Amino acid sequence: MQKSHLRRRPVRTLAVIVALSAMAFAGIAAAADRVVVTQNSSSWTPVTVGGGTVTFTEEFGAPPGLGTGSVKLTTTANLPDKAGLFTREVAGTPVASVHTLGYWTYQAPSNLLPHAAASYQFIIDANGAAPGGFTTLVYEPYQNGVVVKGVWQHWDVDSGLFWSTRTVLDCGLVAGAGGPPMYTLTQIKTLCPNAVVLGIGVNIGSNNPLYIVGADGVEFNDTIYDFEVGRRPSSKDDCKDGGWMTFNDPSFKNQGQCIKYVNDNS
Repeated sequence: MQKSHLRRRPVRTLAVIVALSAMAFAGIAAAADRVVVTQNSSSWTPVTVGGGTVTFTEEFGAPPGLGTGSVKLTTTANLPDKAGLFTREVAGTPVASVHTLGYWTYQAPSNLLPHAAASYQFIIDANGAAPGGFTTLVYEPYQNGVVVKGVWQHWDVDSGLFWSTRTVLDCGLVAGAGGPPMYTLTQIKTLCPNAVVLGIGVNIGSNNPLYIVGADGVEFNDTIYDFEVGRRPSSKDDCKDGGWMTFNDPSFKNQGQCIKYVNDNS
């Protein structure tokens, strides 16, 4: 990963950073649909290479208003490792109509430098219906601000800078290989007016060893994806004595509904 060349604002106290992030997110969340994603959801797909791992956890807690869980991405000391979680639910959306992109990240306390965070992956076909054009626009927190260990931080991806994984000559995008040239969402819309979205995700790419990071609250336009540890009953006894109230994947209105779910899925 390359060092940022952005001018950075003075680092405020940790309490102020967390409070401002929470307040900013509260305004966004009020107008957005919250969709819970668990390890059992088929709409999001984990992708790993080498020793990379993708797990749903409550180890890091969660950002304000986003339940108790998140997704945890890790790599080993091997440089080719990758770990990511992606969805194609948003595929087909014109890039021109994209107005909100964002997410929360968490860097676990460790000996890593405080730039270690999951990237936001904005996957597009820059040429639209024309041949070619596939690229991933990568938003890196450390290139857009200051990463702080041990706290959840919210990132306004749509107002930040991306680098492109591929050169798309018809569109004027030039691959950045982890750094400049950088593009804003507005520039991408101007350069590639016919571009369509293929997917979004959070990711640790290669050459990022020993990462232990979390991500949650992935925003795309009017939807916020909330990563949670999914809990399901495995037997009818799990539903009894109030046990039905402990499940969220799916949740139940009463014991009978829980037992019916077990019967229908056993």
